[in-house]
Amino acid sequence: MTAIESDEALTDAAQGRYQQLSEARLVLYAGANLPSAEVIAAYAPGLSAYPAMGPSFFKEQPDTDLVSHLEQRVEALACEVFDATWAEVRLPSCTLANLAIFHAFSKPGDLLLAPAAAHGGHLSQRRGGTPELAGLRVEDLPFDVQAGQLDGERAAALVRQRQPRLVMLGRSVLLQPDAIDEVVQAAHAVGALVVFDASHVSGLIAGGVFPNPFEAGVDLVTTSTYKTLPGLPQGLVLGRRPEHAVQFKAFLDRYFLANYDAGRLPCLLQLLNEVKQDGAGYARRVQRNTIALATALRAEGFTVRAAATVEQATHQLLVPVQDGADPRAVMGRLERGGIVVGTCADPVRPGGHALRVGTQVITRLGLVPEDMAGVAGRLRAVGVFAQDL
Repeated sequence: MTAIESDEALTDAAQGRYQQLSEARLVLYAGANLPSAEVIAAYAPGLSAYPAMGPSFFKEQPDTDLVSHLEQRVEALACEVFDATWAEVRLPSCTLANLAIFHAFSKPGDLLLAPAAAHGGHLSQRRGGTPELAGLRVEDLPFDVQAGQLDGERAAALVRQRQPRLVMLGRSVLLQPDAIDEVVQAAHAVGALVVFDASHVSGLIAGGVFPNPFEAGVDLVTTSTYKTLPGLPQGLVLGRRPEHAVQFKAFLDRYFLANYDAGRLPCLLQLLNEVKQDGAGYARRVQRNTIALATALRAEGFTVRAAATVEQATHQLLVPVQDGADPRAVMGRLERGGIVVGTCADPVRPGGHALRVGTQVITRLGLVPEDMAGVAGRLRAVGVFAQDL
């Protein structure tokens, strides 16, 4: 195969990937989604032909008023969907959104309290990850292993004792909502800023089935846009206090955003309008499928960790992997059988691992609770049994 033929083959494979994931794969990966054809078609490369640096309508480049109009409209719509006071829509990922917040609202040596990796803390939140790029000291928030949730009482006590500059809530493994009110109150009492990374549950928040962090007094919400929000990859920052908007946007314009892909703005506009139209219905369907899949997997003999009720459910459930078993080997066997699913640390079993299963993609593709027995059966059909896990 020549280099040109190889490149053509790669291009063809890339072009067929969407159809493959929607028709030939069973996608149970909890950190993914498939945007609508309308979201994909909305991409406007002409908006990214040259930079649009600076605040809306005060750009350094000429002929950027259309970009500015889009920035302001998408920000207003994001505020409406998430009940926020202000929004920042230019960042390419939530990891960079978190990094920008660390730089904008703290200084090197400040303390951040955040979820531990073993409890689902993402690399952009936790000790040993992105916060250290900003020079932050990071300590783990307490976790209730029995409940599989943040230990709100102990976390609030730790906040009062350690008096951090920042408290990061939200995790990449989130089976049900955490009780965060007491933690937020403690943080504000010691002058700390509270950030909630909603990357996994933002679509459920927008749909009204997962508690909106702003109602608990959280200062800033960050999120990606391609998990329970079925969009293209991007980052959003949402805020409650106008003075934070001034500080954050000034930081971005001075240090962080020499350029960005403004062609994504119409995609985000389309996504947010879709969420307004059916976000609540989609979110409820995700919850129902999660509980139905948990029930079906248990009927097949699997151990499952999930919320107890539909009302508490997210898009996630966990299937523990036995001690000594290789979670990547199980994941690879499923992949060879056409099933895409990921692994994670098991937050209720220190040192253990689990398959992290998500229902958001299959819900987007139209599957309903009655289909979940077939999904569970397919896991068995590819040779993965309870004893293998």
